[in-house]
Amino acid sequence: MRSTVFSVVLLGLSVPLVLAGCDSDDGDPTLDSETAANGDTAGEGEGDTADEGEGEDGTDTGGEELGCQAETPYAGGWDIGCCQDEIVPNGWAPGAVNVGTILPDWTFNDQFGDAVRVYDFCHEAIYFDYVALWCGSCQALAPTVSGLFDTYDQRGLMTLTYVSEGADGSPATLADVQAWTNTYNHKGLVVTSGLQDVWYPFGVDTGGGSFSISLPGVILVGPNMKIAKMGEPTIQEIELVIPDAP
Repeated sequence: MRSTVFSVVLLGLSVPLVLAGCDSDDGDPTLDSETAANGDTAGEGEGDTADEGEGEDGTDTGGEELGCQAETPYAGGWDIGCCQDEIVPNGWAPGAVNVGTILPDWTFNDQFGDAVRVYDFCHEAIYFDYVALWCGSCQALAPTVSGLFDTYDQRGLMTLTYVSEGADGSPATLADVQAWTNTYNHKGLVVTSGLQDVWYPFGVDTGGGSFSISLPGVILVGPNMKIAKMGEPTIQEIELVIPDAP
C-alpha cells in the first residue's frame, strides 16, 4: 500500500490529506518519460487564415465568436456546449460533496497544454477519475476509461482523468499528463492543475479535520455538471446519464 501525506490549505487551516488504497508500481515500464517528453501538442500558429477580428471576407467580426457558436478552441477537437452561464455551483466542501452537487467552474491544464474550462462540457456527461502516476489500481482502470470514450463519445460522454501526482509523489506536471495520455491512448481529457479543491468528492473524513482518499477516485457527472453517481458507475448507470439514446 502506498500512502502519501500532505497538507492542503482550506479557509486558512492546514488540513491533513492521505492518499491511499492503491499499490505503487515504481517499476512500471508503461509510463515512459521519453514518451512524455515527445508527447504530441498542438502546433503554434497553425490554421490561421484571417487576421484576428476579421471574417473570411475581410470584414470586421468584432472579435472571435464565443461559446458553442465558435469552432472548438481546444487542440483536442472536443465540442463545447452553450450552457455554461446556466450552471450555479452549490455545496462544494470537504465531506459535503454528494449526488446532486454541482462541480465548480474549474479551469485545468490538458495534455495539449491548453487551459480547459470544465463548464465548456456542460452539455455532456463526464466520467471523472482522479489518479496518480504511482497508483497501480489507477493504471489498471485507465484502459477502461479510454474504451469508454471510444464507445460513448458520439453519444455525449466525455472522460476526464485528473492526474494529481507524478511517479515520485510530487505534484503532477504536463509531462506526467502527456505520459498518461500516450500510454493509455486517451482521446478524452487528461488534465492537472494547482487547484486545492479537486479531491473533495473523493475525500473520506477520518476525524480531527483529516481526510483520506482511496485511489482511483471516480464520479459520474451528468449534463449541467451535476454529480449523478459517487464511485465507479455501471454501464447501465452511464447509459442513463448520457444525453443521446442509442
